[in-house]
Amino acid sequence: MLQTILKLSEVSLLDKKIFDDYLKKLDSQVSELNFTNFYMWRDYYKIRYSIINEFLCIISIGEDKPFSYFPIGDYSNIENLKIAIYSIRDYFYQHNWEFIMCRVSAQQISVLEDLDIRFTSKEDRDNFDYIYYVQKLSTLKGKKLDGKRNHINKFKKLHTFSYEEISDKNISDCIDILEKWSIQRNYSEDESLIAERKANLDLLNNYKLLNVKGALIRVDGKPEAFTIGEMLNSNTVVIHVEKANSTINGLYTLINQQFLTNRWNGVEYVNREQDLGISGLRKAKLSYNPAMLLEKFTVELC
Repeated sequence: MLQTILKLSEVSLLDKKIFDDYLKKLDSQVSELNFTNFYMWRDYYKIRYSIINEFLCIISIGEDKPFSYFPIGDYSNIENLKIAIYSIRDYFYQHNWEFIMCRVSAQQISVLEDLDIRFTSKEDRDNFDYIYYVQKLSTLKGKKLDGKRNHINKFKKLHTFSYEEISDKNISDCIDILEKWSIQRNYSEDESLIAERKANLDLLNNYKLLNVKGALIRVDGKPEAFTIGEMLNSNTVVIHVEKANSTINGLYTLINQQFLTNRWNGVEYVNREQDLGISGLRKAKLSYNPAMLLEKFTVELC
């Protein structure tokens, strides 16, 4: 018998296969739609999930404003999808919450249009994903990326570096880099930085179980940068974290280029996530000349 009432569970490492099975079939390029992301941020966003009529239903009940993701499953099964959406809506109403769905992709908007459900949608520009061609960020060829090549060339004139895959032998070096990065930014005085530090520590401490891939850069013999990513869908890798000593000019550009070249050279696209409306971050992401901005929407039922 199919479940039609939302019975929420917290996200644990034991749920990875459930999430992976549903998300693999969806084959989405949306950066949030992978188990690692939900696990890393499970506490900050208070992520909960349930299976309703063979649809994976994920909601955030965080203190700010609760929201739902669009249910994930076989979108050709219209009636079951409707039941899943209405089950989530009823749960929100029972708790006197406004029912909104966030991080909804254009693909999912199209599905919703076929359900005969009245709704409104609004672009969520701050959460658009920046998607690039892996080959272009690996080679940095072309006039638009001249500045990035120059950053790396200047770095190489001043420093030596080595590239290592993350393993049991150097995971502690990555944790040290994260701690230094956090302390430099006075993380204990900023709730979002406290959450980011915890999310990254959870990722590093469960590196093998999450089945992600990462790289460490040593500069002049010292560990100074690390990055971690994984395949997001059939042709796109997502970068979950990239941390470096910001006092070393060109290091962020270098680790980005080196990770794609050494680990993901056969993949077509790389998703480097959103800019969250931060002007400096937006400028930096646009400077890499994205192949596309993946639109996301906030949806309300009428």
